[in-house]
Amino acid sequence: MNNKFDNCPYCGRTVIKGAMRCVACGRPLQTPAEQVAIIERLQGKNRFNIGRLVNYAVIIALMGVAYYYSERIIRFLKIIIKDIMNF
Repeated sequence: MNNKFDNCPYCGRTVIKGAMRCVACGRPLQTPAEQVAIIERLQGKNRFNIGRLVNYAVIIALMGVAYYYSERIIRFLKIIIKDIMNF
């Protein structure tokens, strides 16, 4: 038997692992609390995450600033490296 499938404890038919109900006999394979937890977990994955959006916006802004000031940053680093080498 494949790892993706299991047998129904009531009728013995093959069902997908983690299924809430048996397709053949219609009996519940999980308790109502387990079913609610699975549904909430799946809905949480699809929920809009404002924190992740803010993180991406900050990263893009920092990349833009670094690109805009890249020549100045390179000159500054060259000066610092020269000073360190002459030290």
